[in-house]
Amino acid sequence: MSLSGDGVGSDARETDRGTWWLVAQRDFWYRLRDKGFVISSGITLAVLTGLILLRAYGGSGTPTFDLGLLGTGSTRLGPLVVQAGNGQGTDVRTRPVADRDAAEAALADGSVDAVLVDGKSLLAEREVPNELETAVQTAVVADGIRTTLEANDVPPDEISQILTPTPVPVETLEPQDPNRETNSTVAFIAVVILYGQLFGYGVWVATGVIEEKASRVVEILLATIRARQLLAGKILGIGTLGMLQLIVIAAYSIVLASLTGALDFPAHALGTAALAIGWFMLGFAFYASLFAVAGSLVSRMEELQNVIVPLNLVILVSFFLAIGATSDPNSTLSVIVSIVPFSSALAMPVRISLGAATSFEIVAALVVSIGSTALLIPLAGRIYSGAVLRTGARVKLRDAWRSASN
Repeated sequence: MSLSGDGVGSDARETDRGTWWLVAQRDFWYRLRDKGFVISSGITLAVLTGLILLRAYGGSGTPTFDLGLLGTGSTRLGPLVVQAGNGQGTDVRTRPVADRDAAEAALADGSVDAVLVDGKSLLAEREVPNELETAVQTAVVADGIRTTLEANDVPPDEISQILTPTPVPVETLEPQDPNRETNSTVAFIAVVILYGQLFGYGVWVATGVIEEKASRVVEILLATIRARQLLAGKILGIGTLGMLQLIVIAAYSIVLASLTGALDFPAHALGTAALAIGWFMLGFAFYASLFAVAGSLVSRMEELQNVIVPLNLVILVSFFLAIGATSDPNSTLSVIVSIVPFSSALAMPVRISLGAATSFEIVAALVVSIGSTALLIPLAGRIYSGAVLRTGARVKLRDAWRSASN
């Protein structure tokens, strides 16, 4: 029986067509029932639940302060302090205080954050919050201006216009997206999840290869299936499971965030979830081939961490570059990392969701990602077939390449 480049007999080439689908089903169901998958899914959902609930009920809204008013001067300034606070995005609640002893007692039990004494000074237990102090100072200035204008017989309507002028309109050369903050938040979450998925499922591919190699199961499999089909089936099965998990996570997060009011999802922001899933498949196909090659080079699980260090660093750097794209999606660096295959799966969904990616850049990223993956898989398959049957010491890439050609 003559040997081919895949390390199996040529008679197997006519009988193993479609066997990759059986391999894909086997890896899908095996990993789905794995305790590690169940635990990791539960942890991911728990973390997302905590983040969403923290955003919804974590008190990240308008800062609120309680101000005690002691004396008639303070009572007159109270409404102006409330107005000044509203103008700077602060909610100030006022309450009268009978005397100095009552003021000190209120500060001691925390019922007020500060006390305005006779409209002239602020009393606090330790320090006055900056926002509250600013509101009081603004109110004092406004009251002084009002008093001066009234003394000079300025009509009340003119005083009101002076103290509450019409805000200066803001005009920009480029239209601003009112949903940018929401889109940026969704994009950030998508990048974090995609990073975890690419790394986690890539390690699963490498782990599966080592398990089959160490148990010698791969020798039985390669008696009936080509190495490339075995590799393709493994990538498809585990990748499908990863896509399914992403869909569940995205649907759960969107529903929970909408019900709790943590995020108000506009219709086009919901497409970010679909973008993340689509680009995950492209990125996974690219990285899974590399992880499979890494797993085939070693025979023991303890050696896996050393051999995948370069891949870990590449994915980690891509992750941080994609995070940077959420704040500056139009920078030259963001454009580059959204197109190169190593980082496009993380960076391009961010730029698309923020409306920064042009049609040309999207098409270029797709062509580069699909083309590089199409070129990589046969090369990875050859190295995989040349190394997966070799046990013992770590196999060098050169030796695996030469072994596959014999």
